[in-house]
Amino acid sequence: MGIAAGPPVAIQPVTRTSPGTTGTASPGTAPSGTMPPGANLPIRLALTQVNPPSAASPQLQVAGSVLVQGTDGLTDLGIALDVGSAVRSRDDLSRLSQGEQVQSVQYRKLASGLLDPAGTMLGSPFRAEADVSRYVPPAGVEVRPVRIRVVGRVNGRASDMLATATTFMVLSAPQVTARTQVLTVVPLASPPRLRSDGLLTDDGLRAEIAEGGGLRELLDAVRATVALPSGPPTVALGVDPTLVQALLLMQEEYQFAAPDGPKGGRPDPDAQVFLDMIRQYADLGGTVFALPYGDVDLPALVHADQLDALQYSVNTGQTVIAQLLGIDPQRIRDIAFPADGIADAPTVNVLSANGAGTVIVDDELLPAARSVTHTPSAGVTLATDSGQVHALAADHRLADLVTGYEGSEADHGVALARFQAELAMITAERLRVSRSAPGSVVLALPRDASRIPRGWLAEILRTVESPYSTAVGIQAVTDPALDGTRQRAGLTYPEALRERELPVDYVDGVGEVRDKVQTLASLFCPATPAAPAAPLDCQQTRRMKNTLITGLSAAWRTDRPTGVSLVQQADGQATEFRDGVRVVGSQMVNLTSSRGRVPVTLENSTLWDATVVLKIVSSDRGRLISAPEVARRLIAGQKDQIEIEVDAESAGTFPIDIRLETADGRTLGPEASARVLVRSTVYGAIATTITVGAVGVLMAAVVVRQLRRLRTWSRRRALAGGAGSPDHPEPPRPEAGRPEPSRAGPGWTDQATLPLRGNLPSVPERDPYPPGLDRFPHHPGDPDHGPTAPWVADRPAAPAGSGPRPRRREGR
Repeated sequence: MGIAAGPPVAIQPVTRTSPGTTGTASPGTAPSGTMPPGANLPIRLALTQVNPPSAASPQLQVAGSVLVQGTDGLTDLGIALDVGSAVRSRDDLSRLSQGEQVQSVQYRKLASGLLDPAGTMLGSPFRAEADVSRYVPPAGVEVRPVRIRVVGRVNGRASDMLATATTFMVLSAPQVTARTQVLTVVPLASPPRLRSDGLLTDDGLRAEIAEGGGLRELLDAVRATVALPSGPPTVALGVDPTLVQALLLMQEEYQFAAPDGPKGGRPDPDAQVFLDMIRQYADLGGTVFALPYGDVDLPALVHADQLDALQYSVNTGQTVIAQLLGIDPQRIRDIAFPADGIADAPTVNVLSANGAGTVIVDDELLPAARSVTHTPSAGVTLATDSGQVHALAADHRLADLVTGYEGSEADHGVALARFQAELAMITAERLRVSRSAPGSVVLALPRDASRIPRGWLAEILRTVESPYSTAVGIQAVTDPALDGTRQRAGLTYPEALRERELPVDYVDGVGEVRDKVQTLASLFCPATPAAPAAPLDCQQTRRMKNTLITGLSAAWRTDRPTGVSLVQQADGQATEFRDGVRVVGSQMVNLTSSRGRVPVTLENSTLWDATVVLKIVSSDRGRLISAPEVARRLIAGQKDQIEIEVDAESAGTFPIDIRLETADGRTLGPEASARVLVRSTVYGAIATTITVGAVGVLMAAVVVRQLRRLRTWSRRRALAGGAGSPDHPEPPRPEAGRPEPSRAGPGWTDQATLPLRGNLPSVPERDPYPPGLDRFPHHPGDPDHGPTAPWVADRPAAPAGSGPRPRRREGR
């Protein structure tokens, strides 16, 4: 046991400095202590290696270096190695790692030694070693803090804590009765790169899948577990479907977007190798499941009531991965892993209804019950509308320890020791409650796990297999014997997580563009009796639909402009296709007869055939009689002219509205509609009948009048035997020598005062007509008044006092 000078090591840059001290702690270490007043002695203490004791060797080995950047009054520098009492909880472990003091932890010195004063100016290396066999518990497991102190004199005054760093060691009995069962979930995911026009957004994926790339490192580490002695592969591998589609595209010549225009990419052999490695892992018995297509923000879709997008994302993702593995999609639909493990009760309910039997969520959403003082088992049974579902609580502390390591060689040992301590502490907490109670924990890495340093995940997976923990598959974690439902509170969803989701207005905006693409699917892939669901699986619009789904990715929670760019590109392409199918008609059509034709041109400038329904609407259906709908199939890149037959019943101008719709009634854009004004100069049937009838009545009246005149003229001529015409008869002439009497005067007695019958008064009879007066002066040839012959003696005389009868309008 002691402190010895070690081989020189490279001093890494300072990563974290504790305020009020001159010590520097790497990730997983905890600086503490104070400096004497007035000292100008910046000291940097870095740990480069921590070898915990094992069954083969009870020695604790710590290596590091001390760098002194000042010389004012600094003498007798040395290193002290202390060990603390057993940590009681994971919360205490977290406080110690952050440099805080925990009252229940008391330290004892294990070893100490002096440093070379000359070497400290260049970074003096040291190595501390101590036998800790006496601290090994007889049963179970313990986690103890190890503190390394820099001691010395400053201006002659002794100081036992010039700088400090803290790490941890795990001490366990040879055999722990109930080891913690650890399920590791590794997502192979990358931000969506597929555009609707077939281009990749960039060419960064090429480096990710190459040897040494982030995604390749993850997959290599997972495949390495196949050779572990623990049995069949236990890591659950979640694969991003958009990543698979991009790699399939990269197997041949492809194009990607660049600021100066699209550029070509050579076929990448690593793409084929990467996909083959996924297939091989599944063939060896490893669990491979599908992430949602585009890794959509599932809770945001549920809260925005976009359940169709959620279902499409889940089902499409399963289909893509099933095709990669050559299996039935039903075999991989049991596991759902939302991005970052964020899901509330409604989201879990929807996933369960879609076929998921196991949902992985963050353990902060399934907190331990208040009475529970240890880490509960990960598996929880939740009730949903479609039955029970297993919820696995992913331990966020373990995931943070794995992703928090940045790859510094100086920090490697400390980071690994910190992870071992956290895993052992989970077992120690549970064994403190029950020596035989089994437990489980889920280590689910985040979506950006590809940034993990090279080789780090492989070392973590090897570390899981230890005396206090063991790696298991997902079936073991969902075993009823490990159910932790009673140890955890219900599923919660803090408001802070709700605020991290994609905004509802953004999701609704993407939904409007998706509706536009669905209209195109009905246009290019209409439903038929043989294929009623054809629009839902339209090849022509699949890329646009998939790109819009990736626009709802959880990756855009912190990178919204990239998501907006993808959506705008797909929206522009959808608008171009929609406006490529349009109707062209004249603004004015003149009809000169009761039936005419209105020419209309339908144009399809897209790449695919389109099925449309031409609908004709008029504001006055009584004036327009034509077929209201005309179905047409438009050939790609061609025009089609049709003539709409119109029957006009009256003259005037009336509009015809023409628009194109899909076979299922979806309206196309503004380019697919037109208004034609029809001007008709033809008379209607009613107007013609009225005109003909009026002319006929007028002609009949003229004929009747002429017949009456002709008859009157004929009678007069027959009685008078004279000449003339019916229109101009000769007027009667008075007798010679007799003046024409006056039409008024005392000689004309009112005939109304004379009796019609009876004896005439005894007065001298006189001729009522003065000499020379014609008997019928005003009624020549009138059949009612007799002929115009002269008066004769044997003709009865007119009654006394009778006068002339009034004239009729026609002169009789």
